[in-house]
Amino acid sequence: MLGRQTGLVSALARSARKSTRRFAGGLGMAMAGEAKLQERPNAELLALESFDVYADHPQLATDVAKTAHAAYAVELCDRLCAVRHPDFLVFDWLEEFLARLDAHAATAERLRVFELGLLGRLGLGPSWDRCMACGRTDLVDETVRFHPAAGGIYCAHCARVGDLLTGSARQALDRFACMTLADADAVSLDRDLATGCRRVVLALLREHVHGPLRSLDFIEKMSGLR
Repeated sequence: MLGRQTGLVSALARSARKSTRRFAGGLGMAMAGEAKLQERPNAELLALESFDVYADHPQLATDVAKTAHAAYAVELCDRLCAVRHPDFLVFDWLEEFLARLDAHAATAERLRVFELGLLGRLGLGPSWDRCMACGRTDLVDETVRFHPAAGGIYCAHCARVGDLLTGSARQALDRFACMTLADADAVSLDRDLATGCRRVVLALLREHVHGPLRSLDFIEKMSGLR
């Protein structure tokens, strides 16, 4: 579970399926609520005494694209957030994403904004607006090179390694990194540009997430989900 005051924690919920009083709303994916937690002597797992749901996002279970995007967002937080390190900015970002996904169609643009916003809130956001070597900011439509491990771009004069990144893709990613999730709902990229942005963001995420993302594998098997 990701808690606003606790950060990422793991807990044992005894008799959760039998207790209609302590877990009346269930314990499904992407639910938000108030959790009562207790430390357990000599155990890493906390004890989840009760969970009162205040947002269950019912539409996420009725649309396969929404389900896939929700699972991906939750898994990203699970893999990127530090254990027991509270971060209300990350918690609120995830909660807003799930609420907007519940109310609106799943879109690739909102997913890119969420990914980049999450990385930024965790201090892992790359620089899209200046060359990491010479500091140039007058890049405009210039094709540059993106180096995921370095967390930034190199202009054509300084580039030695990295994947080619068109000016239009770089500008789109720079805008996405500064957008709100509400702003994302008004943006629509053409297929080629959306594919280019997706490729770059996934390369960046692979630098910080070790091992496969199961939810991402599921999305890749589903046509047209992002």
